[in-house]
Amino acid sequence: MDSEQILINMYKQKHYNATQHTMQKIIMMVSILACSIGVAVMIIYYIGLLVIYAFAGAVVCAVVVLLLFRLKVVSFNIATYLFMLYICFILIPIFWYFTGVSGSASYVSLIILVTVLSVFSGKMQKRLWLAYLVLLFVLTSYSAVREIPIATNVPQLVYVIAAYTVAVILISYYLLLKNKKIDELNDEFLRSSFKDDLTKAYNRKLLDIIMQYEESLYKQEKSDYILIMFDIDKFKQMNDDHGHVFGDIILRNVALCINDRVRSSDFVVRYGGDEFLVVQTNATEKSIQFFIDRIEEAIDSSCDLGVEVSVSYGFAARSECENFEEVLILADQRLYEKKEALAKKEI
Repeated sequence: MDSEQILINMYKQKHYNATQHTMQKIIMMVSILACSIGVAVMIIYYIGLLVIYAFAGAVVCAVVVLLLFRLKVVSFNIATYLFMLYICFILIPIFWYFTGVSGSASYVSLIILVTVLSVFSGKMQKRLWLAYLVLLFVLTSYSAVREIPIATNVPQLVYVIAAYTVAVILISYYLLLKNKKIDELNDEFLRSSFKDDLTKAYNRKLLDIIMQYEESLYKQEKSDYILIMFDIDKFKQMNDDHGHVFGDIILRNVALCINDRVRSSDFVVRYGGDEFLVVQTNATEKSIQFFIDRIEEAIDSSCDLGVEVSVSYGFAARSECENFEEVLILADQRLYEKKEALAKKEI
């Protein structure tokens, strides 16, 4: 997985978690209400003591996992997952045993299938879905073996079993395919929305995600990173003298020179109007200086617009500072010092 895809996944996790959390909360509330009603119905009609215990156990399970969440032992996502494990592998098999494939348990199991594919994602979803799918086919086969020999209308029962099996397959296929397509479209949209239209560098809204990613590598793997701030010299004057179209050409050219010389693991962000921020992992001061020299050489040789184009820069390492914000401030301060030195030199 490339670094850009990692950032996209982090962005989706950050912004989609709220929606997923809301859906899981609704599922928990509806499930507790449904199981409470189920306990009352089972007591009234007394289908079986084991079924009553199963529904009551679901309510107890929900209370326990919510308590664990409140005590910050588990996340709400894990709490919901544990509750769904009980529903899928304890409640449904017991309920199914008493009602069979033609009973209400088979319809409830389809609702649970949709829930699993809707409120979970990633490995959690795939593992739970596959295990639950195997369980449903085992339960369906068991019901067929048990009910067909004693059925009064065998063809009708066979049709019910066949229809249920097809429904499970089609629902799984449709929801998984739809989720995959939506995920691909989201990735495509995010890739385009993360990039600045003019320079094709990342825009500022992705900087927080880059910060989180680099900080996690720094803290977990002790992987130092360096921020390099570039600023185009006399850019405002060029804009004033030659117009904004000319300025846009300069911006695109400088961005191209930078983008063509970074590694696949680096990030280039358009930080401001004519400022670019480069984030490099596992870099040294020597390699950074070599990188900057290459960019300055590229800018000098690639611009054929009748004006001199140059950049000032400042860089700082994470190991020099307490946090990402301080690295950013230090790199910007060193850039400002370079600009000041250049201005004094010209005077």
